[in-house]
Parts: sequence; structure tokens; C-alpha cells
Amino acid sequence: MTVQNRLTIAVAILSVLALTVVGLVLYTVEANNVEGRNSASMTQEIAEMRSFAQNGVDPETGERFTSVDQILTQFLAQNRPDEDETLFAFLTDGRVLYQGDPNSAVNRSQEFEEAVAGVSADGGEIKLTIDGDEYEGYVLPITSGPGGNAPAGNASAGDSAGGTNSGTANGPGSFVVVHNVTASHTDLTHVMQIYIIVALAAALLISGISLVLARKLLAPVTELRQTAQSISGGDLSSRITTRGHDDIAELGRTFNDMLDRLEASFETQRRFLDDVGHELRTPLTILSGHLETMDSSDVDDVDETRTMLLDETDRMARLVEELLILARSRRPDFVRPEQVDVPSLLNESLAKAKGLGQRDWRIETPPAIVLTGDRQRLTQALLQLASNAVEHTEEDQSITFGARVVDDNVHIWVRDEGSGVPDEIAAGVFERFSRGSTEGHGFGLGLSIIRAIAEAHGGTVVLDHVSRGAQFRMILPKGPQ
Repeated sequence: MTVQNRLTIAVAILSVLALTVVGLVLYTVEANNVEGRNSASMTQEIAEMRSFAQNGVDPETGERFTSVDQILTQFLAQNRPDEDETLFAFLTDGRVLYQGDPNSAVNRSQEFEEAVAGVSADGGEIKLTIDGDEYEGYVLPITSGPGGNAPAGNASAGDSAGGTNSGTANGPGSFVVVHNVTASHTDLTHVMQIYIIVALAAALLISGISLVLARKLLAPVTELRQTAQSISGGDLSSRITTRGHDDIAELGRTFNDMLDRLEASFETQRRFLDDVGHELRTPLTILSGHLETMDSSDVDDVDETRTMLLDETDRMARLVEELLILARSRRPDFVRPEQVDVPSLLNESLAKAKGLGQRDWRIETPPAIVLTGDRQRLTQALLQLASNAVEHTEEDQSITFGARVVDDNVHIWVRDEGSGVPDEIAAGVFERFSRGSTEGHGFGLGLSIIRAIAEAHGGTVVLDHVSRGAQFRMILPKGPQ
């Protein structure tokens, strides 16, 4: 069960629940409206019947009614019931007249007649079920009494009604209003059936759309999982394609940054192991060969071998130290930024560099330059450049430290008047184990270390073409001031 499937199922369930609640609310409201209309219609019919009987005069002839049957018959003849409504007149001689659509189920129902007879004395509501249909109605008794005035009774169909005197009527009768509740709810039932079909279609449509959206939105997560699986197989070159600026895209970019760091770390480790294996193999072979051929009984041979072995171990220690610096240069804590006063940095570095040899040491720098960087690492780079310059210059030749600001960068250089860098090796002079000449005791890692320090500061180092000697220049961002 993937996240995509769980989201789709959750959206589908929520959609069905929401549509169900809406349907129930709509059905309840409309059912109450139907019941209200039915009740209002019955109330109106009963009120009209009361008024008609109390008046006691035939509106067509202007003569007073002479019997209950005449009142009931004349009222039915002059009224048309609403839809799903039937008006009944129970005459004094036992006959039953009706007005409205024929409904044989009610007209011939003994249960209906018994219900009417049960409340005909005082009047009241009736409810019954015939052939599966529900009915509700109201019975208004019409009775004769002494005198010429008919008592009015109550005006509400929901209340019991007193008898109505027709003056000269000769027996009791009843006026009945009946509503077919099931039929009056038929339209509502049809509407709800249509609503259910539309709601199910809407739920399916919403589920389909949510599935597509979930697949689209979670595609970076799927790609993230696949990329992580490929990393487990040893492939660190895979990257996630990121689009947009939402949380998922930001996650993808963060993951890509992590892969960049991982790949750089593995590459650094691989190069470190390759370099160590490449550079230490020869010294170890030399050590092993001399130990095997050394004559332990010859004191002079032992002393000579000892001196040579100590020199080689010192050399290997320096090599390992330089390789470790290169390996650490990719770590976030390789540099510790602080505000560095560049003129002060150059003056201190120049003072330390003077111990490297008798040269014409000079300095060129504006009075005030500040950059954000690691003072110790920058000093290390300057001293390495100074050491290289001393190695390729003669006594009294000049070595110049300098700096200037160009836009948002600080340029720091060391320039000498020595032999310079041959054109054939200038392009690869910053590569590891690249040496400008066979002279000297270095390993060809000095300029690589300087480049690593510059890149750790977000800058770079370049070899400038000058008319005499060589000039190495670090280009470093000023950083936040």
C-alpha cells in the first residue's frame, strides 16, 4: 500500500462521506418542506370547510343549506384538491363522495373507513398504510344541532374540531382531507436517486483526479526512492529532476545537494587512496630493499641504512600530511570564517616568509581591505606560494606579496622574478603531483593545496602571464562584511 494509494483511498472515502452528508441534509430539508406543504394544504382545506359550513348559505343560490349532506356535496363540487390530495365527504346516509384523482386503494379500504369512524365524533388526524403507501389526513365532523347558527370550531387541521351545525340538517357527516405521503415523496425520491448516481460519479471522478494528482505530486518521492536504491547499488551519479518551488521540489534539491557531498566525499576518499598507493609504493619498496640487503654485522652499513630510512619516513610523513590536507579540504569545517584584515595578513605572512631565504621581499596592498575567510588557511596558502617562489628564484631577486579589490572579490597574489612556469606545463600546474621541474624536494602537491584552500573559500587561483617570473593570484569573495 503505497503513499499514493493511501492518499487516493483517503480522498475517495472523504468524498463519499461528504457527499453522503450533503445528500442526507438535502433529503431531510426537502422532506420537511414536503411535509410542511402537505400540512399547510390540509389546514387550508379544513379552514375553508369550516368557513363554508359556518356561513350556511349556498353561494350559487343564496339559499341557506338545509342539510349536512348538502353542505358536504356543494363544498366538494366547488373545490379542487392539490396534487396527491383527495377530499372525501362522508354523508349522513352512509355514502362516500370524493374529489380528486381516483384512488381505488383508499376508496375501497375498510381500514380507511374504520380510521375515519374512529375520530368522526370529535375530529382529528389519521395515519394509515394501504398497499405499501403511507397516507395521512384530517377528519372534520359536520353535525346538526339546534338553532340556526353553526359553531365555528378550531381553524387548524392539526387540532380537534368541534361539530358544525347546519341549522336544519338532519344527521351527522364528516369532511376528510387525505394526502398520499408516499406519492408526495415520489419526486423527492427520484431526485435523491439521481443525486446518488451523480454523487457516485463525482466520487469516482474525484478519486481519479486525486490519483493523477497524487502520482504527479509524489513523482519526486518515487524518484527519490529509486535514486536511493541506485545509491545502495553504488551509483552516486543519479540526481532527481526538480521542478517548481514547493516542499517536494525543495526536498529533491536538498537530496541532490546531499548526493553532491556524498559523491565528492567518495571521490576525495578514492583519490586519497590512489595517491597514497601511488606515492608510498616507491618509498616502501626502497625501505624494504635496504632492510633486506643491510648487513647487520657492519656498523657503518647499519648507520647508513638507518639514516636513509629516517629520511624516507620523514618524507612519507610529509606526503601523508599533505594528502590529508587535500582530503579534508572538502569537509565543511576545513575553513573557519572570520573577518580578516588583508594588509595585516600579508604583513604577517611576509614576516614569516623571510625565514625561507634571502630574497628582496616586497608588499603591495591598499591600506584597508577586509574579507571573510580563514586566516590560518590563507596564511598557509601564502607561505606555500612563497616557498615555491623561493625555490625558483635566486638571492636578491624580488618576491612580492600584493592584494587589491575588484568588484566583490579580493585578489591576493605572490609574484617573483624567477624562472617562471614553462608553457608546456602551465595548463596542469594545479593538478596533483604536477611539478614545474625535477629539482626540489616537493611532491607536486603544493599548488593543489593552494587551489583547495581557495575553492574552500568559494574562490579560485590562477597563474598570470607576466613578462618575468611567475605570479599566482587567489581570487576570493569578500563575503559578508
